[in-house]
Amino acid sequence: MFANVDDRFDDEYPRNSSFTENDWHILASFWHPVAFSNEVQDKPIRVKLLDLYLVLYRTKTGLTAANDVCAHRGAALSLGWIDEEGENVVCPMHGLHYNHEGTCTAVPSISDSSRKISSKLCLRTYQVTERYGLIWVCLKPESVRPMPEWPLLEEATDDWLTIKMPKGFWNASASRHTENFNDIAHLSWVHVQTFGNRNRPEIPSCDLKRTDYGLTFHFPYTEVERMFFDSDDETKERRVTYTHYMTYPFATDLMLEHELPDGTVESSHIYDIASPVSARETAIFQMIQTNIEGATAEDYIAYQGKVNEEDAPLVESQRPEDVPLNVAAEIHIPADKFSIQYRRDMMNLFGLGKSPMTA
Repeated sequence: MFANVDDRFDDEYPRNSSFTENDWHILASFWHPVAFSNEVQDKPIRVKLLDLYLVLYRTKTGLTAANDVCAHRGAALSLGWIDEEGENVVCPMHGLHYNHEGTCTAVPSISDSSRKISSKLCLRTYQVTERYGLIWVCLKPESVRPMPEWPLLEEATDDWLTIKMPKGFWNASASRHTENFNDIAHLSWVHVQTFGNRNRPEIPSCDLKRTDYGLTFHFPYTEVERMFFDSDDETKERRVTYTHYMTYPFATDLMLEHELPDGTVESSHIYDIASPVSARETAIFQMIQTNIEGATAEDYIAYQGKVNEEDAPLVESQRPEDVPLNVAAEIHIPADKFSIQYRRDMMNLFGLGKSPMTA
């Protein structure tokens, strides 16, 4: 009913967070997508990142990301609106106005227009930017790593069809999703309604390399296409080269290449970013690009949607929910080369999974 008199409400680390304090501060220093750009128009919206509720709003000055808490009495600003001048978000409870910087510019209940507004009436704002049609937020003043560099997605030519998948939510950690998206041994067993080939489950040894942005590897796989490319023929196989470009901590550009009989190479890219809503809930942002002749957005949305439906229940079932960063905690097979290195890097490069005494 009443907060303890010693409670503070201005700490960065959210109360009752599902992350350890060490991991929260580390993950807060990365850029994470929180919404598609077209989701924020003329009204504020609420999003959740790392257990923190944020309000996103646009004014004439630009885009703002802030705690979804009015500095006066804590009402959600995402329930408010943008004023007629397009310069402020308005709190729906007492009408306080906040500008692009999060500074309070008006308190309607003050009758004396000469009275100065307290400088304490301001929002906690965060770094925010837009790229690839996404809104990205970093909860720290300085980011530990840049966001992914995907020039083809940023400057696609007319040869490429670009598709935005509907945003998904998985009841799993962002790390579990990222490992699964880069896991190569599950393809033949999980994706039996789309492209998996149980007659060819063997995975060749792949050359995993660390890069400036993360990890990369490639390998050949013989798909059985059930939704594309002569879908009436259940036995139709095609040889595809998969190349994974994973950017720390949770973003991957998966490039798929298939050579036609005339030597032409068809390519597709699946850009996948897992955004940690909480330690065990993840928002999935995906964009697809393809130069396959005759491809349509409708077909690809249906196809990738089915792929995600095959993956999600299994990833959500994994235990423990948190990815064990101690590699001795699980048994590994040769195809786990990526996940082993990924776990080591999350711990050794960034300090995730460590106690405060060793962080």
